[in-house]
Amino acid sequence: MPDATKKTKPVLALFDFDGTLTTRDSFVDFHIFSQGPTKFLSACAVAAIQGCRSLNGSRGFLKEALVRRLWGGTPLEDYEAAARRYAELRVGEILLPLALRVFLRHVELGHIVYIVTASMKEWIEPWASIHGVPVIGTELETLDGKLTGRLATPNCRGAEKVVRITGVTDLKRYEKIYAYGNSRGDREMLDIADEKIYRWDHVPEI
Repeated sequence: MPDATKKTKPVLALFDFDGTLTTRDSFVDFHIFSQGPTKFLSACAVAAIQGCRSLNGSRGFLKEALVRRLWGGTPLEDYEAAARRYAELRVGEILLPLALRVFLRHVELGHIVYIVTASMKEWIEPWASIHGVPVIGTELETLDGKLTGRLATPNCRGAEKVVRITGVTDLKRYEKIYAYGNSRGDREMLDIADEKIYRWDHVPEI
């Protein structure tokens, strides 16, 4: 006879955002939405030139170069307002229906769910918070209430995703871990999971 007093371990579900929960890259989409395509493409060109000059073509370097060009010196409240507007008006339009169903199923079952993304969390959190889901993402540096244009954390991609996940939760406490991703930048996160879903190659039984 099972012991009714025995506590079951929780289940953890880790979701990449861009291209996994969504149909497109929200970093690009947010900046086109908030800054306009001309300004965004101009900033991309400048970032690419800076990358060539410095011989640094890493995603983190290019992301910081873009952010510096587009947001450096901007009051934090203005950036956050643009992010909230994007979350309210745009995020719902780019969600992948299958992914959303699976995501909501984890939430309904009371699983511990995190969104783990290389994008900045400000334009994802307003949507995720409706479902009680925290967001782990790349963070921006601020000084005196303004964005400096620099990253406050390493780009949340690859091994950095695992560093950030294990910084907020103990993986040993979970009965089962699900991880959902779509790119090379998600591989390390997928490797820590019992159930790995890559580019929706299958839909797990939850």
